[in-house]
Amino acid sequence: SKPPFKCLLIPKMMRLLTALLVSAASVAAFAPQTSVKKSSSTLNAVAPEKEIGVLPPIGFFDPLGFTTRGPYGSREENFRHYRGVEVKHGRIAMAATLGTLVQQNYRFEGFLSPSANLEFAEVPNGLAALDVVPLAGWVQMAVVIGAHEFLVKERPGRKPGDFGTGYFGVALDDQSAKQLRLLNVEVSNGRLAMLGILGMFASEIIHGEALFETKIFS
Repeated sequence: SKPPFKCLLIPKMMRLLTALLVSAASVAAFAPQTSVKKSSSTLNAVAPEKEIGVLPPIGFFDPLGFTTRGPYGSREENFRHYRGVEVKHGRIAMAATLGTLVQQNYRFEGFLSPSANLEFAEVPNGLAALDVVPLAGWVQMAVVIGAHEFLVKERPGRKPGDFGTGYFGVALDDQSAKQLRLLNVEVSNGRLAMLGILGMFASEIIHGEALFETKIFS
């Protein structure tokens, strides 16, 4: 007979908690820089209601008043900080969502850990990988993320998340119609991806496998 649902749920919840802790440590490294001079941010300040990401049908959404009561300075400076956090979380969520979908069907060839005789093909998709990937692997990921934080900086006076790499490497004119449209697309897709990856985690905890819902298409 199968173990009670509660017994199955507890270890799955522990795996999710571990994933969130690892993500929190990683995201902390991706936190936006606060060393940008106030003169630059004040000079380029735009009312939050007119910023990128204020889209219909909701429009400007700050029911808890973070932009007004935040600890980072003026209303515009608070908005800049929280928008930087949103953009980076959205990018991480988009990468996680795409990675989960790709890994469902494809794997790298070769060994993930030669010392542990562990191949990429043996690593399960989703949260179950937390129990399989060696600790040294997670440490290496954290080191790479930390190195990125120290070596790659946002450009002062530019939009949150602007590291000077352009849009997929293509430079765009500042404040051009095309740039503003693509930035809105990025914010929207990031918001959807954050909901998407959380939904995938929840589904895996409930059903015991990643992307359980895709079975209806097979």
